[in-house]
Amino acid sequence: MSLLKLGKDNWARTSPTKLGILYIALTLFVGFAAINTGNNLLYLTFGMMLSFVIVSGVISMFNLARIDVDFKVPRDIYALSSTNLIFILSNKKPLIPSYSLTIDLNGRKTFVPYLKRDTKLKTNLRYIFNKRGWNSIPDATISTSFPFGFFKKWIRIDLGKKEVLVYPKIEKVDISSDYLKEKKGENEIDRKGFGTDLRSIKDFSQGDNPKFIHWKASAKKNKLMLKEMQDEESESVTLQFNPTKNKGELERQIVSIASTLMELLNRNYLVDFISPQKTYQHTQIGNPPREVLSYLALYNN
Repeated sequence: MSLLKLGKDNWARTSPTKLGILYIALTLFVGFAAINTGNNLLYLTFGMMLSFVIVSGVISMFNLARIDVDFKVPRDIYALSSTNLIFILSNKKPLIPSYSLTIDLNGRKTFVPYLKRDTKLKTNLRYIFNKRGWNSIPDATISTSFPFGFFKKWIRIDLGKKEVLVYPKIEKVDISSDYLKEKKGENEIDRKGFGTDLRSIKDFSQGDNPKFIHWKASAKKNKLMLKEMQDEESESVTLQFNPTKNKGELERQIVSIASTLMELLNRNYLVDFISPQKTYQHTQIGNPPREVLSYLALYNN
């Protein structure tokens, strides 16, 4: 990799800061004064001020050189909720560290004051996706005003043509919503427990009881999966999605039913979800219910 390899288009842009504009104006003033008066001291001062501009440009160029940027997104993203995007900065320069770096993603910024030579660093950036469904990651920039703060030099970062699936917005709801109806013949209160009936299968997390690892599912998915057992006393409910044809009302309906589903699961209900295309049994629905949320995220989208 070339020492001066920059970013997406190998081209660094430069723009003056407010301090830089003031400095340029002062430099021009000193230059005109030197020409008008012929004063050698003013010529010397003018030359030094110009040299600071040149040095600033060269140093900032090297400061941005050979920095690779990658990023990761969380598995579960909800519309209009703040999401942590993880940026991984790699300084490929073997001898020179980088200073005062700013990553900008559509106006959302994160600041890295110091990046050691030949090392990696992770930084978080809070970002909000405004709509459900597939969302493109916008182009990001990495910039620096180092060393003097006179100029901002920036380059575009190639994050690739990545898209993320954004679930519907989740709001606080009252579970006595019209979407909720009790199943006939079932009079049980659902709680996660240690009974004999399988409730669902979910990803194994630190702190979970290894006794309930589902080895067959783990082998199939090549990662540890956990059995969730239901108590002997449990209540099962059905959540039915009857989509309206009105587009504006549909969005509100999707938010409402997704929020109701999450609230029920957080209260440890067994939930069967019925959609026009498919019925999701409670044994298929985990927490978070990714399959159902994905369906709602992509519905009519």
